[in-house]
Amino acid sequence: MSHPADATLGQSSYPRLTRSLSAVESWGFGLTAHISWTALVPAIHAALGSQAIFVWIPAVIFGMLLNYQVKRLGMHFLNVAGGTPNYATKLLQNYPGLARYAAIGYLLNWVSYLAVNTIVLRDLIKVNLEALGIACPDIFLDIGFTLLPFIVAFSGTRALSILHLFFVIPAFGLLITFCVQGLGWLAFSPVSPGFFPSNWSSLGFVDWAKWFFFVTYATYSCETASSFVADSRHPTQTLRFLDVAAWMMPPIFLGGSWVVMRLATDPNLQDNRPLAKVPKSGMSF
Repeated sequence: MSHPADATLGQSSYPRLTRSLSAVESWGFGLTAHISWTALVPAIHAALGSQAIFVWIPAVIFGMLLNYQVKRLGMHFLNVAGGTPNYATKLLQNYPGLARYAAIGYLLNWVSYLAVNTIVLRDLIKVNLEALGIACPDIFLDIGFTLLPFIVAFSGTRALSILHLFFVIPAFGLLITFCVQGLGWLAFSPVSPGFFPSNWSSLGFVDWAKWFFFVTYATYSCETASSFVADSRHPTQTLRFLDVAAWMMPPIFLGGSWVVMRLATDPNLQDNRPLAKVPKSGMSF
């Protein structure tokens, strides 16, 4: 016999959103976090070296488990938008203070994502413009890339989903190609430095905890497609993509990080994302 409160978990007194997105359009949101790996990997590997992989491994495991848990919650809350934070507030409705804390935490994560990507895009464009002898003040790039997401967002969810598909799918294709090609090159190339490192640097708990916190920013965000379940014309298909997003985490976060660990060894790179080129291998990202 179910508790009366359970019957109201999946119900809402608010009007429902218009289900305007196809399943494919909602899937594009589920790949956004995977691409954020490029923003994190140079800094963490510059700081930790070969030990960085031991930060990525537990973060990926917890991220995959989160995806499966969010999928189960989404199946129960098919008319709830917003994904994990709104699922959490419903489950914690008897503890409103804790529910607000969880929702605000996810909100801050989304807000920081905008700022991080603004910095990454600015650096990428600035390096390419400098190569062409064109100078562009940082302030114009910062303002432009900060305003662009808001302009698109206020154009509607459909416009945002189409923009994601247009940029995310090619970017993800290039990223997975880099990871697979890099692992293959390490394993089979006669000039490969070897698949495994000859020695491992030391790693303290404080450094591990610090970088684990930053890494979860990406691995815990791979459930983004669940935020658009209430907008999807096929919500169950949207939620099934969480399985795909979960199993795309190991080749990107672990495989790509292993490639960087073994090949991006030039100390002059530090944490410069645009200049993170792999020496003597013909591979770059």
